Amino acid sequence: MIDLRHIEPHGDTGLPRSFLPLGRTVRHLRGQVEAATGVALTFRSPGPPALWSSCGAIDGRGALRVAPGPLLSPYDSPEAGFSSLRLRYGGRPIGGETPSPDLSDLLRARGLSGFNRFPRPIPDAVRSAFAGETPPALALIDPDTAASPRRLRVFISRLLADNPTTRFVAAGSEGCPREAAPVDPRLTLIAAPADPWSLFPLAARIHVARWEAACEAALAGFEIFCPDPAAGPRPTDEAAFLALRYGLGVHGFDPWTRRPIPIAEAAERVAWLRDRFLGNDRRVVLVGVSGWKRAALDVFATGPAGSPLHSMTAEEAVALALSHGGRIQAWATRCPEQLPRLCAEADIPFARIEDGFLRSVGLGASLKPGASIVVDDLGIYYDPRVESRLARTLKEADFPAGLTARAGALRESIVARRLSKYNVGLEGGGEDWPTDRRIVLVPGQVEDDASVLTGSPQVRGNLALLRAARTRNPDAFLLYKPHPDVEAGFRPGAIPEDEVRRLADRVVGGVAIVDLLDRCHHVETMTSLAGFEALIRGLTVAVHGRPFYAGWGLTEDLAPGAGRGRRLSLDELVAGALILYPLYLDPVAMKPCTPEQLLDRLSEARAATPPSRLALGTARHATMRLRYALINPILRRLRARRGVRSESGR
Repeated sequence: MIDLRHIEPHGDTGLPRSFLPLGRTVRHLRGQVEAATGVALTFRSPGPPALWSSCGAIDGRGALRVAPGPLLSPYDSPEAGFSSLRLRYGGRPIGGETPSPDLSDLLRARGLSGFNRFPRPIPDAVRSAFAGETPPALALIDPDTAASPRRLRVFISRLLADNPTTRFVAAGSEGCPREAAPVDPRLTLIAAPADPWSLFPLAARIHVARWEAACEAALAGFEIFCPDPAAGPRPTDEAAFLALRYGLGVHGFDPWTRRPIPIAEAAERVAWLRDRFLGNDRRVVLVGVSGWKRAALDVFATGPAGSPLHSMTAEEAVALALSHGGRIQAWATRCPEQLPRLCAEADIPFARIEDGFLRSVGLGASLKPGASIVVDDLGIYYDPRVESRLARTLKEADFPAGLTARAGALRESIVARRLSKYNVGLEGGGEDWPTDRRIVLVPGQVEDDASVLTGSPQVRGNLALLRAARTRNPDAFLLYKPHPDVEAGFRPGAIPEDEVRRLADRVVGGVAIVDLLDRCHHVETMTSLAGFEALIRGLTVAVHGRPFYAGWGLTEDLAPGAGRGRRLSLDELVAGALILYPLYLDPVAMKPCTPEQLLDRLSEARAATPPSRLALGTARHATMRLRYALINPILRRLRARRGVRSESGR
């Protein structure tokens, strides 16, 4: 969040030195408004009020009016920030500039309008509203008109009165509220958001309540009519329409950071978010998602059909998916055993979901939500018994030069920023380690984790791993790092102390994995993600199981059947595992993002978190240990009754 509350205005802006931010919405948007105006919004000094106007109200009173801009992402909200705002003071626009011709080309090419929450293609119900020998006229309902019941009623009533023989369809990017429109047999209302760019070719004529609302239709090359004489003369050309809608008073912002950017750049980023939103083209039913994960998972799964529905049982999930024409996504380790079969019988798309490989600053076992997930419609990456979407992608995909270059840059950035999956642990270690011996890291794992149970057929426990590592590296300086969840006492996998001391030269619990990888030469693992993190740092890795990164010619594969039939470069592996497979969430803006953007957020979060063994306070640690000891066994029994045959103790 930008904090510019104490900046001074630049030059003579004609604005007061401060405004009073009245209302929750304005306070949520305070940083953006301050960045756009250069004026502080504060209660510390007297000033005119700053007010939210959802329908872009214009008045001549001494108030700052903050309204949604014309370009918004589907994920925008006061809490998450807006991609554009329209600002007026005393009825006059504040700032803004003449939009570039590039903006009109981009709007045409990408078909952007309003919050961009409408589905693509047009639903059959909307298309049928325009059917008939004589197509109806379109009453294009812009967001400001939709937000004002009085404006909406006046606009449609005037159209019906001025055109007594014409049939109308009222629709727009934010829909048309039924309760505010007049009732007339010649009028069909589309209440849900509809894509204006797709509606234009279906209509005999296009009518707007004000010329500003005609920008998209003008850019698409259609003639527009405005029935209100008070709207003024028709803009002369495309540039004039664009300036009316995107010019004076309009400010663009980065959808994630909320920093001011040119409106054309904001449009590019809104288009990316819109495309991500459209990926959820059917209502999603999430199964087995714990309450503390839902805020993040809901963002991943929201689309034109609405936010996801939640269920904990297979039968209810199937019923919900059938009634909403939806798809089902189940948390992989919480999936009822019969759910895939029921989905197949009912022809419902089904996928498993799990955390991605760049997750958070803090442990999932301590209920720290993740900022990346994978959605796998074939299997799941940690279970080699069934081919996963990741495995198929790595086996079959072409990796063009641009993609591998991006993967290489991403890999280098992860290493330079010293990031890992959980980003926990203390710095240091290694001061008294020998310089004349090979240093081998053995990362422990949670022994009831599904990746161990399904992917490590011969070495299936931490003690067995440590013994195998010592046998294979008899002269090495062996480091054993307990898994953070095991070290915290949340999950099984602890090795008796005398066994550890007999086999390992050092136990390096609590030390950050990146610090250990900096100081060692080789990693021996079952299926730990630490092996992948070692690979991207240039270390050799011996794998006793069959994790997703094994079998591509990059690791020493010790488990039977590990070969994949294809060799990959390191950056091809990174491209598949970190770019093509996962989805990412900006945990601050709560909007989908790219992996590169998530690295920024993880770096910021880690810098703001005091170094600790587990990124977990004492009180929180005690509470979570109590939960795992007393509550989780009860939850496992309840899940078993719902048909969840857990291969993980989580």
